[in-house]
Amino acid sequence: MASAQMTQEFRTYEGEYDAVKQSVRTKIDQDLATQRGEQRKATIRRINMELEEADEIVRTSMAMLQHPVPDTNEPPPSTPQIEQMEVEGRGKAALMIKVRQYKGEVKALRSKVTSLSAISNRDLLLSQPAHSAYTIDVDDDEIPGASSSQAQRSRLLQSTQTLNKSGDRLTNSQRLAAESEEMGGNILSSLRMQRGQFESANEELQQADAAIAKASVTLKQMVRLAYRQRIMLVGFGIVLTILIILILWHKLK
Repeated sequence: MASAQMTQEFRTYEGEYDAVKQSVRTKIDQDLATQRGEQRKATIRRINMELEEADEIVRTSMAMLQHPVPDTNEPPPSTPQIEQMEVEGRGKAALMIKVRQYKGEVKALRSKVTSLSAISNRDLLLSQPAHSAYTIDVDDDEIPGASSSQAQRSRLLQSTQTLNKSGDRLTNSQRLAAESEEMGGNILSSLRMQRGQFESANEELQQADAAIAKASVTLKQMVRLAYRQRIMLVGFGIVLTILIILILWHKLK
């Protein structure tokens, strides 16, 4: 059935997406945590390429679910088939929700990579989250006020990080709201399309019922005509038999 084929294709795309997503997360959590300079930039470029691939997989899956290829050779659906189509429609809506989740994951990963690419090597050395193994020896006697300057930089960096986190949360909230609205619109559009298909199938069934009723009336008329002809033949045979008997009786008399 077309729905089974569509589900199988979706599982294939889903496996490809999971592999790409796992590769991206590994690079973000492990590779970028220990890299600096050009090596870090090269890793970010590879991550962006993989995110483009994941985005393409999501777009292909969404297009497949929104515009499935119809089978023109299939006859008009029967009532059980219409019920099966309703079940398949609910399954398709669930797959669409999953695709929307994947789309949100790609956006979140892309936003995270953008934030990481904006962090300079100096910020990494000051914050020391990913390079705790590297230390910088500073002589406070040679650089007066170095401790207070370092504290000010640390506070400034913490304030900047707090603002960035707040901005990221606000951006994520707006993104989730927009995605929820878009998801609801797509599901509503899909349900409207399925309703149109069901109404079209119902009209075809009504036309088929009308044709069957008309054919039944025609068959009944043909049966009545056959009975009438049979009665006429029997009556003609009886009359002919009586005439033959009368003729023979007159001759023998």
